[in-house]
Amino acid sequence: MDNVVSDSPSSGATHPFTVNEELSFEDAWVRVAELLQCAVATSHALGEPLGAPHRAVMHLVEMAKMVADRAVECMQPK
Repeated sequence: MDNVVSDSPSSGATHPFTVNEELSFEDAWVRVAELLQCAVATSHALGEPLGAPHRAVMHLVEMAKMVADRAVECMQPK
């Protein structure tokens, strides 16, 4: 994931990461899908019973992952 890098781990900046300006639209969507998959996998790996707010957030992440996956599919040549 060398297209997204941390600005400074100790900074209190509101945007702690920088995205490579050379990253293409297509590659950006692929990275979004990968990051959302990591979020889903991390949540499942915790294996703890989730409270309602956490379940709601994970539901939104899973929905976003499905939309990102569909966007990536649309970019594939037919």
